Amino acid sequence: MVETFTDIKAMRQVNARFGLKNTPVIRVGDLYFCSGLTALDLETGEAIEGGTVQNHARVTLGNLSIILGEVGLDLDHVVKLNAYLADPVNDFAAWNEVYLETFQAPYPARTTVGAGMHVGILEIDVIAAHQPRR
Repeated sequence: MVETFTDIKAMRQVNARFGLKNTPVIRVGDLYFCSGLTALDLETGEAIEGGTVQNHARVTLGNLSIILGEVGLDLDHVVKLNAYLADPVNDFAAWNEVYLETFQAPYPARTTVGAGMHVGILEIDVIAAHQPRR
C-alpha cells in the first residue's frame, strides 16, 4: 500500500514560498519516508539565516516532529536519519550533540555527510516506522 501525504498543514507556507512540488511524507506499508528539511519558520516559510548548527538542528528536528505528528507519529518512530552538513568537519560535533539530546536508545540508524546547501547549513530526512523504536 502506498499513501501520499501531499497536504501537510505545517508545510503549506514553505511549499508556497519555495514553489515546491513534492510530497512531504509518503507511506509505503509500515514505513513513512519524509522529504528533506532544513531550518525553516513553518508559519512564514522563511529559511532561518545565521545561527549555530545546534540551533538549525533543533529547529529542523522540531519541524520534523510537527510533520510526523500530522501523520500520527513522533520522533520515537524514526528508524533511519540522514543528515547533510554544509561543513561536516567543523559542525559534526555540534550536530551530534543535538542528535544525542533528541534521540534515546535504541537510536535510529543514521548517516551524516557533507553536502552543498541551497538553503541553510544542515538538512535532515528521515524514515519512520508505524511501530516506535522503543
